[in-house]
Amino acid sequence: MADCRRRTILVVAGWLLSAPALAHSWYPAWCCNDHDCRELIEARGETVTETEDGWRLWDGRLVGRDYAKMSPDAKFHICEEPKTRAIICFFAPQGAS
Repeated sequence: MADCRRRTILVVAGWLLSAPALAHSWYPAWCCNDHDCRELIEARGETVTETEDGWRLWDGRLVGRDYAKMSPDAKFHICEEPKTRAIICFFAPQGAS
């Protein structure tokens, strides 16, 4: 019984400790430093509108088409410098609007 409980604790601990690594696993290393990258959440008001020149973010910033990279999970993602909020990387789903 004790072995089963110990094994369960180890599995849960491993899963919890690996979760942040999995969330950042596909971001390029040069783009994502620690937790600079994240998925945009429309429910929080983080909307993206496609324009002729690229994508307009909810706060007015524009990401040019030549700057955006394809998102592998069909969601919008942004990597920002924490203090200045300068966009390091932007990922858009293929065919996104």
